[in-house]
Amino acid sequence: MPLIAMNREMGSLGKDVAQGLGEALGLDVEHHEMIDHLANRARIRKSHVISFLEGTQGIVERLTVDQIKLRILTADEIVSRAESEKGVILRGWGATSLLKEVPHAVRVCVSASRRTRVKRMMERLDMSNESRAERIVAQNDEAARAVMRRHFHIDVRDINEYDAGFNTDRISVPQCVDEILRLVKSPQFGETDESRARLRDVALTHHIRAALRTHAATAHCWVKVSAGAGRVTLEGVVDTDEQRAACAEIAMRLKGVIELDNRLKTEEVRAYRS
Repeated sequence: MPLIAMNREMGSLGKDVAQGLGEALGLDVEHHEMIDHLANRARIRKSHVISFLEGTQGIVERLTVDQIKLRILTADEIVSRAESEKGVILRGWGATSLLKEVPHAVRVCVSASRRTRVKRMMERLDMSNESRAERIVAQNDEAARAVMRRHFHIDVRDINEYDAGFNTDRISVPQCVDEILRLVKSPQFGETDESRARLRDVALTHHIRAALRTHAATAHCWVKVSAGAGRVTLEGVVDTDEQRAACAEIAMRLKGVIELDNRLKTEEVRAYRS
């Protein structure tokens, strides 16, 4: 199954590249499509999800919306869609970072110079004021960078975060599509049993984190989750033995968990040892 993760940058033509790839491969392009489901899971307004993902939250939203929960659920939504049996194209919202450990995931940056992107946005928005268009692009860029730094600890302009980068100042959309298709079909990014297993483990890690964060008994527990071949390890410190047991019980309920190593410690144990 082809699995493509792309960055998003206003005016870069990344949306057009994603659409071209979708048509060539017969795949869905996921971007705004996951917002409704994410809002329902987080039990917040759709507008709050959009402002969170686009980095445009106001002070009130930051104070009233559980940022950590929304970040965890966003990651879980992305990896859940990456598990699609027919493949998928994921555009934006940290997909390139979340899938970096999956060997068959092709992670792509589509960019362009600020000047070119401003010109394109003026045409797209039928705008004659260049200064205003430049402000819009600059604000969008900074918001996107802030979201990626805050939630995924990456610099979206760092080419090392991607497998390939394309500058649409010089490379056309069809050329970008052709080059990405070549990567998708190359042996280097071929899907194997090992790469599928790695995707399952990455996804399972995020599924467990989401389950713990959305369950009342464990919502405020700080738990590090790792998974390998269905064997899950929980690490960290919780308040009580009841929370420790609840974390293990919730994790064991999830499909794909074969074995659980519960290394969680309680505050009482840590205090005693200190």
